[in-house]
Amino acid sequence: MSGFDVRAALERELGPDRLSEAVGAPAAFAVQPGDGGALASTLRILGEARARAQVRGRGTHDELGNGPVEVDALLSTRGLCGIEELDTQDGVVRVRAGTSLAELAEAVTPHGWELPLGAPGSASVGGTLASAAIGPRRLGQGPPRDCVLGLDVVLTTGEQTRCGGRVVKNVTGFDLAKLYTGSFGALGVIEAAWLRLSPLPETVAVRVASLAAGSDPMDTAIDAARRPTARCAALLDRSIAERIGISATSDAALLVEFAGSEPAVREDERWLCGRCAAAPVAGDVVDALAGAQRRALPDGGARARVGLLPSACGRAAQALRASGAHLIVHAGVGLVYAEWSEAGESVAAVEQVAAQAHGEARFELLPADLKRGRDVFGVGTDTRARVELMRSLKQRFDPAGVLNPGRCLGRL
Repeated sequence: MSGFDVRAALERELGPDRLSEAVGAPAAFAVQPGDGGALASTLRILGEARARAQVRGRGTHDELGNGPVEVDALLSTRGLCGIEELDTQDGVVRVRAGTSLAELAEAVTPHGWELPLGAPGSASVGGTLASAAIGPRRLGQGPPRDCVLGLDVVLTTGEQTRCGGRVVKNVTGFDLAKLYTGSFGALGVIEAAWLRLSPLPETVAVRVASLAAGSDPMDTAIDAARRPTARCAALLDRSIAERIGISATSDAALLVEFAGSEPAVREDERWLCGRCAAAPVAGDVVDALAGAQRRALPDGGARARVGLLPSACGRAAQALRASGAHLIVHAGVGLVYAEWSEAGESVAAVEQVAAQAHGEARFELLPADLKRGRDVFGVGTDTRARVELMRSLKQRFDPAGVLNPGRCLGRL
């Protein structure tokens, strides 16, 4: 930075009350812009100084991605909060990036809408989109990018850009909103988003089945996921089922949530009960599963997320379980969450499964000694091509490497 005092420049531009000591990040100081203009000024100053910054919303996704490297500043988006516009007729909302999912859900629910971004919680909208965090209702709600109509993103030049908007039809050319969603803040900082809401379903029913030995749990889970009203169909190991309050009488429990019109939900319930003994449970158990997919693990533990074809889930689950993993399998969308209380064979097992199934995997939690020097996204058959694509994007959007250095695919 050649003697240029970035902190002093930011204090002059934003005021000293917007800077503080960094907590929980390897940074010299923290800066919290209060609006889009201040965010643009912050990024312009950081970019001109070629200073490096870790971007953070509410910190709930800090463990995802590659380990942080030492940076000059922690850039917090918590000051960018609030709902700017809510159209209760069309079911669209414009919300600032630092707003929590819980706050947004509380605002839209009384109007007959729900937020299709997983279980409401303390995570910020911007952090959820930047990390493309997936909840247990991925089957029915789709990935986070599906509800994004448009984004306001600030680049390291200080340029405030907008892609998309409140309606799908005004998206022309490249759909950059899909590019930013899941980029871990490595290309630009999300300032605000236009999101598409989902109507609250008329009826929701949650059932759990303890699958008997001799049956094929994976086939039952896939068939359940194909029912018209299914929005969660998760196969759980006994230990995970009991952790979220389900009393399992066998090694595998199938948790299914149906949502939709009353007749359609009841028809799917009848189908499930005809296939296996499925008892009703409280609806909040699905939200509890969301917590189980993100829970902290003991020191030395590991968690991986493997994406593959639904038809490959059975063999992958068998191999991962043999390595000592406890599993949550969303077979309908080809996602397997595996966790180990001791990392042990986790890396080798995940790499082997991803290679054999021609899938992709990422480590969401790893002990520091295993994470150091490792690309947690770099597990899969086309890793080299994906890294080269990310490198070209990083060079185009953030050539000085200001934003979240080392955190995204390729440790770029």
